[in-house]
Amino acid sequence: MTPTLTALGLGLSMLGVTTRLVAEVSIRRPAQAAQTERVDFAPGGTIRLNDSFGDLYIEGWDQPAVEMTLIKEMLNYDTPKNVSERLEGVHFTTEHPSANELVISTAIPSHSFFRHPFGGKGDVTVRYELRVPRDSHLVIERHGGGNILIDNVTGGIDAKNRDGDIVLMLPGPGPYSIDARSKMGTVISDFAGKAHVKYFVGEKLTEANDTAAHPIHLHVGFGGITIKEMPPEAHP
Repeated sequence: MTPTLTALGLGLSMLGVTTRLVAEVSIRRPAQAAQTERVDFAPGGTIRLNDSFGDLYIEGWDQPAVEMTLIKEMLNYDTPKNVSERLEGVHFTTEHPSANELVISTAIPSHSFFRHPFGGKGDVTVRYELRVPRDSHLVIERHGGGNILIDNVTGGIDAKNRDGDIVLMLPGPGPYSIDARSKMGTVISDFAGKAHVKYFVGEKLTEANDTAAHPIHLHVGFGGITIKEMPPEAHP
């Protein structure tokens, strides 16, 4: 074999090794774990979420129960030795202050917040997927950043998000009593409010309706609010 062909073969061989290494790195995924719980809960009660952060998805359904899934993922692709301990350190806790009230909290290691004081709760990111009785009253207190999507919940909704978007899908046509405010972002609604005020960097929309059974209060520090009317074919 000539030197040129030998060099060409060696080059192609090295290229193959490099390609495999790049492929292995590109398909590497961070460590992940999931926790799922189901709690019996009668329709029409109040569900409170404390100390939540990350992306939060809530869907209304016809079951007399709350189904909660917490998906946890390491932000660091270089998996630490105690990855299981770190993932298990972030988990749900639930309590019933009364028969018609459920409190869902997120427990995190006490030292995690100080790792990243301006984003998340340390090196674990989370995603919540909840199914709740459709006419539940939702109270999301001081969500610590991330997107909130609420779909097909007809009870009262109180949601405060530090930063990130809130998207609300409501069965139409209402009526609804809405108070939506963003300090730094836009407010868009299919339900036209009587007072839609635009500030220099934020907006608010209010729609007072005395016939609405369940008021809606949405507040965001940095991010937008979108309120959409669900099409009839999307209703269960």
